[in-house]
Parts: sequence; structure tokens; C-alpha cells
Amino acid sequence: MILTNEELLLFHRCVGIGNVSAADVVIFGNEFGTASSPGGTKASVSKFMDVFAKKLFSIGEGFNLLDISSPVSSTFLQFISRLMLALKHNEERFFDDLTIQGRQVLNDYIMNHLYKDNSAIINLKPLLQATEDAWEYDNIDKIEYHNKYNFKTRSHMSDSLRDMRLRILTKAFSLIPKESLILASGGKENKKAFFQTIYPTIRFHETKLSDSYKIYHSDNIEKKIILSNYFDNRTIGLSNLKLLFRFILEFRQSKTQSPKHTSARLF
Repeated sequence: MILTNEELLLFHRCVGIGNVSAADVVIFGNEFGTASSPGGTKASVSKFMDVFAKKLFSIGEGFNLLDISSPVSSTFLQFISRLMLALKHNEERFFDDLTIQGRQVLNDYIMNHLYKDNSAIINLKPLLQATEDAWEYDNIDKIEYHNKYNFKTRSHMSDSLRDMRLRILTKAFSLIPKESLILASGGKENKKAFFQTIYPTIRFHETKLSDSYKIYHSDNIEKKIILSNYFDNRTIGLSNLKLLFRFILEFRQSKTQSPKHTSARLF
């Protein structure tokens, strides 16, 4: 697949879905996924340009948000939605095996509420991918592309599109209220380095939630950030997702300055 200059520009400018300035929880993902989309990445690129791009609107300089329907079959979206429902209702039952009715509730949340009501997502990288290892762009070097978004090395590559996206991402995170939670999924070492790039004074602490699951969390009251492994059954599983839920409740309490600012919020 060959991406045009127009497609490249749009993908680099579009960094998220949902209203980050009003969201209680902002997910920090890797990129838009296409594994569960009909027709795969090529069809998703065409649909993005032909349909979704017409819905773009700006918040701040060049910061674009996109309102789309989400595929229910995505484990990533199911994990996020289980967590959001648990935070909304303050109940751990959303991490258990779901009844038919429970799955209907989960599917309804994904299709009608995720990234629309009290949540949003910002993605680090611009290009759609089916999986982390898949690569379908014939006119873009895979290694060079990923090196541009590797913040763990001082010598990471740069170009005008990447620099523009970094400015947009910085703007996007500046719009998130300090009462809101930024929850990163996947690539936590790289995302820690990213935040240390845009917030040079920020510090992260490591907490072990189980023998198989560790997270980073910020100590800055201005930005409540938790960095986690990727949300799926293989990487963390529902048992660790439940532990993350419990930690978020404690994290919220430790970072709360005044109850009047958080009493009406989801988490």
C-alpha cells in the first residue's frame, strides 16, 4: 500500500478520539488498530480518508479529534470498557466472567459511550496498524518510522511530520484537566521517556501490583499519569486489570486536592 502526502499529513495531525478537555480518563495508546476491522488496514485507510476525515474538527492549533464507532471484537476496547464501567459504578464485577446481559452492557458501552462520555484516547504514533509487528506501507521504511517515535534514545530520528505531531501531542496533553487520569496502555518504558521529554521535571515511581504486573505512576499533582502494559488477556489479563482498578482508586485519593473538584467525576 502506498500512502499519499495527503494521507500522511492527515494521519500525523489526527492524534485522538473524544473530547480530552472534558474526559475523566484519557487513554494513551500506541496507534489506531485495524486487526478487527473489516478489510484490514487498507480498507481502514480508505474509510478514514473518505468518511472519518470529514468529521474532523480542531481543538487548539492543529489538534484534531475523530468520532467513530468502535468494533466490539477488540480485546483492547473490551478491557478499557470493563475498567471504565468498574470506575463508573465502583464495582469489581466487571472483571469477572460476564453473563449474556453483562456482555450486552459491555457492547453497548463500547459502541455508544467509549471515547464519547467521560473518556478519550490519544495515540502516540500516527499510522494505522493491524498488529504491532504488521507493516503494510510500501513507501515508508518500518524501522525509520518506529525510530522516530522511540523516545528512549537521545538519537531518535526526526522529520517535519514527526515534529508537527509532537507539538500536537504536547498541546493535546496540555488540554487535559489536572483532575483527570492519563492511563497509558503498552510501551510503558517508551511512554515514560515521552512524558519526560515534554515534562522535563516529571518523576515516575514503579509499583508492583502482582508478580507479573508492574506499573509506573507520576508524582506530579498537575498530571495524574499511570503507565501500564498493553490491555489484553495475554499481557495483563483480567485479574491484573482488577488490581489496576484498585490502584486507580487509591491513586485518585492520594492526588485529590479538594473534593469539590472530583465528586462528580467518574473515577
